[in-house]
Amino acid sequence: MGLSPLLRERKRRSGEECLGWFPTVSETADIRSKVPSAPAGPQRDASTLPATLEYVSADDKKFRDWLRRYREEIAGEAPPDGWLDGYLKHIFSEQGKNRHIWWGVCEGRKIGFAVGLLTPQPADRQRVVGMIAEFYVYPEYRREGYGARMASAVIEFLQAKGCNDIHASVPAGNVRGLRFWETCSFQIARYVLVYRPGMKNEEEEEEEEL
Repeated sequence: MGLSPLLRERKRRSGEECLGWFPTVSETADIRSKVPSAPAGPQRDASTLPATLEYVSADDKKFRDWLRRYREEIAGEAPPDGWLDGYLKHIFSEQGKNRHIWWGVCEGRKIGFAVGLLTPQPADRQRVVGMIAEFYVYPEYRREGYGARMASAVIEFLQAKGCNDIHASVPAGNVRGLRFWETCSFQIARYVLVYRPGMKNEEEEEEEEL
């Protein structure tokens, strides 16, 4: 699937696109997956073993450190300690309920972390939508297939919980992230726009450069 001109031509830095340190951004591509369960295959060697998910404990300092790095990467600056502590308290209060916070583990090594959400729909409580709310692969494990294995583990968990639709989001301008999710069988379902009066759009900036 080809990228829209808007996403393909984004030039702004991610720090300018993010709202503080929250995942909602000015032009978030909401992407949806209906991935079928993978069929059983032959025994694979260690280099292609699937990733597993391990729950993160609320007092895990390593997770706090990597969450800070993740937020810094998507927002352009590290979040304040007060905000980070409050956010951690909030998400771990829901751990194991509708929110699941995991380490991704592959071949005995932690390769990143993921946060999954289960949201029953108001009109039909039997219908559950899954959301990969946060997803981070350590830099040293990127571009080696570990991210795809971790994503597969998260998708498998959400499907086992009865999720018919599974969503993920990508900050505007993050073409690499968009392409990653597309390789995992996600497709763009909608754009989420944020009201920001006074901020110039890309077309206006390009006209000024001419």
